Amino acid sequence: MKRRCEICGKAIPKERLEALPDTRRCIECARTNGTDYSPRRTEVGMDIDTYKDLLGAVRS
Repeated sequence: MKRRCEICGKAIPKERLEALPDTRRCIECARTNGTDYSPRRTEVGMDIDTYKDLLGAVRS
């Protein structure tokens, strides 16, 4: 079953749903009305000092 755009009712292309599985708008409506997609925040599993040390090691 294809998912339909919440604004215009057109089918959302398979490629868009693969890239943004939670989207509820087609490309045209997202361009016109703004996206409905907001990325989920994920925890990195380390404290900030460890992250800064790792980042410094990669950059040097």
